[in-house]
Amino acid sequence: AGPATRLIDATPTIGNASAVHSIPHLPTWHTDRMVVIGDAAHAPSPSSGQGASLAIEDAVVLAKCLRDIADPAEAFARYEEIRRPRVERIISNAAKVNSNKTVDGFARVMRDLFLPMILKVVAKSSHMEKTYGHRIDWEEVVSPTG
Repeated sequence: AGPATRLIDATPTIGNASAVHSIPHLPTWHTDRMVVIGDAAHAPSPSSGQGASLAIEDAVVLAKCLRDIADPAEAFARYEEIRRPRVERIISNAAKVNSNKTVDGFARVMRDLFLPMILKVVAKSSHMEKTYGHRIDWEEVVSPTG
């Protein structure tokens, strides 16, 4: 066996490496002099398809906060205050969807039978509008407090 194989074989199991996983939430996304955005702040499951979108939204909202709030520490705090509710909702919804992706047996048969019908209903729901119809008004001024 080559060195890579030996290294892999010698590495202890770190945890459950499933295809569907969630990354724990950071308690805060900023300090007075530093802020994180996108996956560094909140990594949704890759299967949610929302990582890049959330990162771009973060960048726009952070830019607005820095444009409108003179103190960077206040701007960072306001950015997190604005973004966290939407991000947490999307991550929570992705976790719910993911819980159905790795089922076996009868549950898999039921999922495969009913999922097409459920998706047709969900596609027309307000949930989809909240997720995919989100708009950020660049002209709207951000106040220091919500």
